[in-house]
Amino acid sequence: MKGLLIKDMKLMLGQIMFLIVLPIVGAMIVVPSGQLNMGFGYIASVSGLFAVTTINYDSYDNGYSFLFTLPVSRRGYVKEKYIFALMSSVAVMLAVGVTLWFLTAAVHSENDYEFVDFLGNMWSAYMITLTALSFLLPIFLKYGAEKSRYIILILCGIFMALSVAITMDETLGELLEVEIKGIVFLILDAALLTGSYAVSCGIMEGKDF
Repeated sequence: MKGLLIKDMKLMLGQIMFLIVLPIVGAMIVVPSGQLNMGFGYIASVSGLFAVTTINYDSYDNGYSFLFTLPVSRRGYVKEKYIFALMSSVAVMLAVGVTLWFLTAAVHSENDYEFVDFLGNMWSAYMITLTALSFLLPIFLKYGAEKSRYIILILCGIFMALSVAITMDETLGELLEVEIKGIVFLILDAALLTGSYAVSCGIMEGKDF
């Protein structure tokens, strides 16, 4: 697993220009308005990308056939992807998030941007990222990059419909706002990731290379 983690980290560092562009684009969205909350959705959406993109690299040009000639088990491969997803999403989220906070606080010095509140919002964004990863990882492992695009669009539509339904129902919205936070959200994400990991292991063990 250590070798797989090193491989994925090198792939991530190979996309250094993309890592540089992320905070620049985020700053263009957030800094002019001074609305730091606008950046949390952006941070959540980009922070989980790298683990998914490494799956595309592994499957390219019959890469799996070579990869599994090495002393790597299929379950070990899946486990590494989930560990790397947790690590890379934290790294990208902190890099982009802290950059946006400093820039926004510097440009709009008249506003009071509490760093503690910012960290709380970052935690919420990270929980959303974990929820997304619990769906994205098995989907990419099952269908690959091309077919996954259409499935992800469908999932986005479902989540959007649920968001609209929650917004229209004030009672439900208030209940979710109060209850699904902090440790409760963490427990839910842990359950989702555990189920997602089991599904992903089944997908990889059923594949023929």
